[in-house]
Order: sequence, then C-alpha cells, then structure tokens
Amino acid sequence: MSSPDGTISLRERQWVETWPTQKAVAMKAIFSAYYKPLWITAFRMLSDRALAEDMVQEVMSKLWQMDRLDHIRTNLGGYLHRSVVNHSLNKIKERKRWAFQEDADRPDVDQRMSAAAHKSLQEDIEAAISALPDRCRLVFVLSRYELLANQEIADLLEISIKTVENQMTKAFRLLRENLSHLQK
Repeated sequence: MSSPDGTISLRERQWVETWPTQKAVAMKAIFSAYYKPLWITAFRMLSDRALAEDMVQEVMSKLWQMDRLDHIRTNLGGYLHRSVVNHSLNKIKERKRWAFQEDADRPDVDQRMSAAAHKSLQEDIEAAISALPDRCRLVFVLSRYELLANQEIADLLEISIKTVENQMTKAFRLLRENLSHLQK
C-alpha cells in the first residue's frame, strides 16, 4: 500500500491523480484494497461487526463526497485508517456517554459518592483525556480503553513500539498534571 517511510505509493498516487476524472474506478480500487483492514481496525476497537462496517462505510462515504484528494500527500491508507480510528473513538465516546447516563439514572451507581460528584469526576477525566495531543490520546485510548498491547498499537498505527511507550509516558504525565486538582 504505502511505503514504510509514510510517502504515498505509486498505486495510491495514481488513485489520487485520477480521482477527479475516474472517481468510480479509483473508489472501487481503494475500497477493494482497504475495506478489510479498515473493518478489522474498527472491529477491534468496537467489538461489533455491524458497527465496524458502519464506521468503514461512513469513512468511505466521506471519501466519495470529496471532489479531489490532493490534500492527501502521504499515505492514503494511513489517512483512511486514521479516519476509521477517529470515527470509532467518537463512537466509543458516544457509547460511554450513554452508558454513564444510564448508570446515573440508577440510585446505586456508586454509593461512596453522589451522582453529581461521580459525573463531575467523569467529566474531569474525559476533559483531561480530550486535552491530550491527538496521537497521544489515540495511543492512550487504544491501550487503556481498548486494552490493546503496545505491540498491537504499534502495528495498528504503523509506528514503532518505542513511540507507543513514549506516547503513553507523555499521556500519564499530562493526565497527572491536568488532574492534579483531584488529589487530596
């Protein structure tokens, strides 16, 4: 697909260049080349076959709506992968929000703290995670929420395991700083 250094491959360059004039042909080739790996990524994050399919179709639909792909200068596969990961993360966030709201309606959510305090704590944590830099947040969520091993994250994001470790260290440092007001 793309070269290891992140530059766009010849095949991808052809798809990008022919997009304005042969969009259907390019889209069919892109779909054939990337659907399965993108679906696997979404499924691993969401653990739901139909939802994973929806995420990939949503990304492909947004791609189809683009008139040009000139803004994709490196790694079309990486661009699509990142889009699927971001859509999946948004879906996870949405699910957690719904789950939290359902739990908040139950009186026994957490007997040690009030529902308001629990909600406030959850909002603080979500805000701190949202404030992380994009790559850092992505690595953190894949590690802590999706329970992927560092090597799996490295393979999924096509980065080195050292980069994963560095991003996790950075995430913990930034979260400690951003949540320091919660320590008593």
